[in-house]
Parts: sequence; C-alpha cells; structure tokens
Amino acid sequence: MNTEDLKFLKIAVEKHPTTGTTLEYLIKQNAIAALVLNASGDKTLLVKQYRPGIAGEMYEIPAGLIENDESEINTLYREIEEETGYLPDSYNILYNPKKPLTVSPGYTQEKLYIYIIQLKDDSILPEALKLDEGEDLVGEWFSLEEVEDISQDMKTIFALSLYRNLR
Repeated sequence: MNTEDLKFLKIAVEKHPTTGTTLEYLIKQNAIAALVLNASGDKTLLVKQYRPGIAGEMYEIPAGLIENDESEINTLYREIEEETGYLPDSYNILYNPKKPLTVSPGYTQEKLYIYIIQLKDDSILPEALKLDEGEDLVGEWFSLEEVEDISQDMKTIFALSLYRNLR
C-alpha cells in the first residue's frame, strides 16, 4: 500500500523547534464520541466492532469523524443516529464539551469532543442503523459497573469517569 492510498490518515514530518530532530505525526480529522445513557442513568449503550489496532472486536462508546465543515454538535446528531438509531429528540445532552481533548499529541493532531447524552425515556425505540460503508457494528446495553471489565477503550473509560464525576 502506498501512503497516497490512505483515506483517513495523512503522514506529516517536521523538525523539532529546538533540537532539529525529525518528528513524524499523523494529520487526522477531529472526532466526537458519546456516552449514551438510558433514562435512569444506570446503563450505557456500547457498540462492538472490529478494530485493527487490537486485531479484534471491542466494545466502545459510539464515535465518528467530523466531516468537512460539519459542526461538532451536528456530527454528534449524525453519528448517534447512524450507530445507535436514536434521533436528537430522543435524548438530552448532559455534557457538552467546552473544548476538545487532544488524543495523542506525540503522534497525531486529532482532537476528540466527548459528549454525554441520556435517553428521555427507556421506551423509545431506535430507528434502523445507518452505517457507513465498511462499518459492521452492533450495540448492546451494559450496566455502568460492567463497562471497565468489558472495554479497554480509552475514550469509553474516560467518558464513564467524566459522567461519574458529574453526578
């Protein structure tokens, strides 16, 4: 594979400002992620999908890339609908980030906006998923106590900790 064939990642190189060392990093789109809670706030919806970085499937909170000139909030609405089937009028936003988090500044420019949303009522049924080409995921509800036992995903564990600190 040629680096020009990469769809989501672009490789960049620059010189360190004081040492002159060559630094390599990835230019990657910013993203959103959302902890989706049920109406009583004791369960969260995680999606299971294959992740090449671990060569296997993992459970994580729904997330997705911000496209072109799309706003962060519109990306939230789109990704939640695509990956969970819930529409914006189905939930309340409990936490709206003031600014994004830097994912891994030593190797990528990517920033991540983490949201916390809660269904208005547990009887709300999701619409059909609208997955992107190549996506293959399934959602499953878990009690908050189970999450750290079943997920090794940093954004998932962070969002859960953020929610616990808000309560």
